[in-house]
Amino acid sequence: MSQRRSKIAISIDARLLKRAEHLRARTGETRSALINRALSMLTGNDEHERRLTEYVEAYRRMPETRAELEAVRIAAKRSLARVAWDDE
Repeated sequence: MSQRRSKIAISIDARLLKRAEHLRARTGETRSALINRALSMLTGNDEHERRLTEYVEAYRRMPETRAELEAVRIAAKRSLARVAWDDE
């Protein structure tokens, strides 16, 4: 299934375009592919930040209980006891 594409016209700083062209020459990407990748990364970072904020807010509303913390501590202690540690 192909994704729908839209054509746009943009104006960018000449120095930025030059850097983009150098990057494009190194990666072998088309301008469209380079800009698409850059925008995907930029919008992906926004999504990551949104999800992180959502996670922190949810954690603050419902942090783990003392019993859960103790269970994790015990599991970690058991797990780490099985690791062969270097004496160095």
